[in-house]
Amino acid sequence: MPYADKQMVKAPMKPSPSLIYNNLTACEGSLLYAHIRQACTFALSGMKASGVPVDVRKVESQLGDVKLGDVIHSVTACSHNAFAFIVLATDAGVQIWDSSAYHLLYVAPLPAAASLDVSLRHSTFARAAAINVAADGTPHVVFGSSSGSLFCLPLNEREGRFKGAPAALPAHHKSPITAIGSAYQSRQGKWTEDLGCNLVTCDEEGGIAVWEALSIGPGYKLLTSIPPSGTPVVSVAVRRDIVVAARLDGAVQLYGLRDGKLRADMGSASRLLSSMAIHPTKDIIATAAEDGSLHVWALPIGGAKADLLLSVCWMHAVLTGVAFCGPTSDDVAVVAYDTDEVHVYKYAA
Repeated sequence: MPYADKQMVKAPMKPSPSLIYNNLTACEGSLLYAHIRQACTFALSGMKASGVPVDVRKVESQLGDVKLGDVIHSVTACSHNAFAFIVLATDAGVQIWDSSAYHLLYVAPLPAAASLDVSLRHSTFARAAAINVAADGTPHVVFGSSSGSLFCLPLNEREGRFKGAPAALPAHHKSPITAIGSAYQSRQGKWTEDLGCNLVTCDEEGGIAVWEALSIGPGYKLLTSIPPSGTPVVSVAVRRDIVVAARLDGAVQLYGLRDGKLRADMGSASRLLSSMAIHPTKDIIATAAEDGSLHVWALPIGGAKADLLLSVCWMHAVLTGVAFCGPTSDDVAVVAYDTDEVHVYKYAA
């Protein structure tokens, strides 16, 4: 087995992660997570032996020189060619930082359209993000909101900058966005033959929408949709011609990208599932749940069968984030809510 519980390295870290979906992401040798109003980052190179604390640096949410008290709802690492950046989605909108999380590149307040038709049980916020490339070649980041609205920000490759106000995608979702994915995001910006211009968005009612991006903003066209099931999708990825959707009830479901038909239904957790990550080059996923269970699965796509590669339990911990990491992205890192520790399961070839 390439993974085993004996191949785990654990290290103390402070502060602990917030209890939000997918609260861990990897970016150029570092791991990042949200702690209430701060993004936190540390280098994986600091985890050389178990028991040695990692040096966590806090990134203060800010707008220019003015610090804001924005609660962070998601932290997402995005890559495109030579660019890598971090998207913080907050109560106030989105902030885009460079890969080191030292330089703030762009701030977009939450558009007014994101506040429309929000029920009384929801505050306004931005949540979830993914990078995509439209059919006309425009790279852009899409983020969601509490109203179900979606917005995109184009990346100027020549300058390596985001400019202008977010452009709205056509209306579709009726409840808060929970997860966004694309083949390009799932490949961590690595170009392969299976990449297209499709984007997948999910909401709290369990609805899934597949979009074709001809150009940004209004150039998005709804390709197919999967009706709400009542169970939120907490994480989504695209691999080959398959949508991989992890639901809160512990199910990981595979749908056809173009027809929306269910291809496979995997029971990954017996309790609430909080996070899923997909390997950038291999057809495997990692899932984490509130009962402390961590699983690594080989996906049943491309003629392969579902295969459980790792199954462990972090006792008395509520897992809230998982990420593939390391020099070849084969190691699996996991963190837990209100727990000052990170675990990394090393891959043994």
